[in-house]
Amino acid sequence: MDGLIQDFRYAIRRLTKNPASTAVAVFSLALALGANSAVFAILNPLLIRPVIPLRAGEVVNVYTPRQSADRSYRPFSFREFSLLRESDEVFVDVAAFRPTMVGIGEPLGAGMRRHFGFVVSDNYFDLLGTAPVAGRFFLPEESGPSASVPVAVASHAMWQRHGGGADFVGRTTMINSTPWTIIGVAPAGFSGGNALLAPDIWLPLGMSSLLGGAFGNASGGRSLTDPGNFALHLVARLRPDVTVQGARSRLAAVAVRLSESAPDNAQGARGLEIEPPSRFNIDTEPASDGPLLVFGLLLLSMSAVVLLVACLNLANLFLAQGTSRRGELSLRLALGASRRRVVRLLFVEGLVVAVLGGAVGLLLSYAANTLLLDSLGRSSAFASMGLTLALDVTPDTRVLLATLIFCGMASLVFSIGPALRVTQTDPGGYLSLRASDLHTTDRWGQLFSGRNCLLMGQLGLSLTLLFSAALFFRGAHAAARLDPGFEPEGDLVAELDYSLSDWSDLAVRQRLTLAVDTLRTLPGVRDIALASHLPYGNVTQSLEVTAVRGNLARTRGRVTAISSGYFQAIGVKLLRGRDFSELEWRSRGNPPVAIIDERMARTLFSIEDPIGRYLQPVNPPGDRGSGRMEIVGIVSAHREDLLSEQPPARIFIPLGQDSVARAFVHLRVAGPTIPDALPEQVRRTLLSVDGEIPLVRLAPFTTIMETNMELWAVRFAAILFGAFGLIALLLAVIGVYGVRAFMVARRTREIGIRVALGAQPSHLLAVLTMQGAVHIGIGLSVGLILSLATGRLLASMLLRVSPNDPLSLAAGALPLAAAALLATWLPARRAVRTDPMMTLRHE
Repeated sequence: MDGLIQDFRYAIRRLTKNPASTAVAVFSLALALGANSAVFAILNPLLIRPVIPLRAGEVVNVYTPRQSADRSYRPFSFREFSLLRESDEVFVDVAAFRPTMVGIGEPLGAGMRRHFGFVVSDNYFDLLGTAPVAGRFFLPEESGPSASVPVAVASHAMWQRHGGGADFVGRTTMINSTPWTIIGVAPAGFSGGNALLAPDIWLPLGMSSLLGGAFGNASGGRSLTDPGNFALHLVARLRPDVTVQGARSRLAAVAVRLSESAPDNAQGARGLEIEPPSRFNIDTEPASDGPLLVFGLLLLSMSAVVLLVACLNLANLFLAQGTSRRGELSLRLALGASRRRVVRLLFVEGLVVAVLGGAVGLLLSYAANTLLLDSLGRSSAFASMGLTLALDVTPDTRVLLATLIFCGMASLVFSIGPALRVTQTDPGGYLSLRASDLHTTDRWGQLFSGRNCLLMGQLGLSLTLLFSAALFFRGAHAAARLDPGFEPEGDLVAELDYSLSDWSDLAVRQRLTLAVDTLRTLPGVRDIALASHLPYGNVTQSLEVTAVRGNLARTRGRVTAISSGYFQAIGVKLLRGRDFSELEWRSRGNPPVAIIDERMARTLFSIEDPIGRYLQPVNPPGDRGSGRMEIVGIVSAHREDLLSEQPPARIFIPLGQDSVARAFVHLRVAGPTIPDALPEQVRRTLLSVDGEIPLVRLAPFTTIMETNMELWAVRFAAILFGAFGLIALLLAVIGVYGVRAFMVARRTREIGIRVALGAQPSHLLAVLTMQGAVHIGIGLSVGLILSLATGRLLASMLLRVSPNDPLSLAAGALPLAAAALLATWLPARRAVRTDPMMTLRHE
């Protein structure tokens, strides 16, 4: 133990005597270890840290699939929830919840903002194992289906945004223009089982009928006593003596009782499924967390490669230092020190450097992650949807332990190898040589020496990282330039979210009609139309249909309820048939009609003319029947999102056939540029129609498309991998410069003699640079092979770019080659410009 302490003291003294090389080593490691710590700190709350506070292994999500070939899923009714809660064969308790969007604050014209929340049963918090930090949670009498008690529980983040004072509980706040009382505050970090998104507010189940849905789901507005109101998601805690597998075998009997109590409009028997809670999915059907897990493993792999590049860099540095210290080390061996003791001494020096780099890297990672989350929280993609991130990147025990492990692994990689190498020399033979005998020249025969192999491996890995980053950047660029099939330029969009109000469907239609008729009179507005969904708007709704008297094909299409004039307003061509009439979109009770796009027409009817044919919904939303729809028109295909290889099949119905939860008003101007004064004119006009109109967004369509979550995700991946690539580039340049500077410094005597004998400095500079260029060329060749192999591994994650994309390869190779050549040229230039007399004076 005393010897180890002495080794640490010696290592610290030696490192402080060489502040320049120590600073370079610590800086290199800080970048690499910081990248690894930052990635782990992000993945820790996403994939590792428990989201459910109490015995997470007992908690499951409950789903109900149809007992048919398609096994379609739907939410539960309150009646079904009550039956499951009363059943004790499988579950200790069952809680209900559903996502919602609410407007918090004064009426929207005066500052109301949309927020994501959960409507929950009274036992929800207790089932998940959490307690309030202030106030209380809901009571049973506040969660009954007929209760109407406007109370709310705020998230810890919302409490802090309002000052975090003790008087927050009991405060009255406006939710959907109605006063509600805050009765409690959830603990910090509690997000209801979701690792990515955190509700800002929880509301009691008894107020469900007054609250809308979330993400385009119009599940609000109906009483929970209605047995056909399928709106609830269920989470349950298993009995302590029941495993997940054992519970699945007992669910069949419970499912039979549910089917026996189902309403007449349930359309088919249903089963029960349980799955461990997804950390990211809040949908009505189970979904795997696999894609994010793959993305996380990819991030860890990329950061590990960055660390490996840094370790190769430092291995070269330690090898160079060990060569220059061979006399000292041989003397230690000659005086009786064991090789094991000398290797331990060198390892301790590396460990001190690693710990210093890890400490600095941990600070860098926390600062970088904090900036990243702040930018994500403020990003238009999240802000436009009223979402709050649940991620907490504050380093905890896991992050600190992981950073220490990274430090230990790094020190092993970059110190043990050089230590074993430099202690191989026979001390007696070494000490009999003069120092000048050790200065061997860097001949072509030493092309694959240890230092050069490390350098070439470092360059190869750096090129692989740069190529991967370029692939994602190319994918983001291709996504941004993708032809959507419509014309967003010159289209001003006003989003009206009526789920933030308690108006009836009839009142909403009247207000919408009046707003459209009033906006139509604004100067410069060429076309105006309404739609329930927005292309690239992050929220979609789909419906599975078959063709009546067609070829019996079945397909699923994205559904949008629209007004007449919609296709002209967004720039989509009506190929055949007609548009909806004013009567069809303004009022209910008309015969059901539909317009489909050409892709759905080909799928369902092949070469037959679909006009006058009928569509029949297979599984109508909410298990409610829906009449067949006559096809009255066909429009050109256009995109709804970024990730689909082909534009999805589309179905359009008139607004008169659908309830209105969110509405998008499209105002098309004559040219591609929206007049500066028009948005304010539209805002004033809407507020003149109704001072409490739920206007949550008013922006050009092109601006709204930039908030698309898929586009944000692609760009976010490009930025992350770009950061890895830049770090690898910087580390590669530092490594090349360090190795070449050391090699050139060892040849200073030779260079001085050559210049004194008449050699041209320009010729020597070319020779030295060419020798370095050979190493760079071999390293880039290795990197080319690794890059092509990596491209194949990333092929499934790339968006509209080839895994062998030559432009991406050039974008990675050219900057790396240029920077490496510059790092080779600079020490060579300094060496040939040295006065030869200064060198020879030492002889």
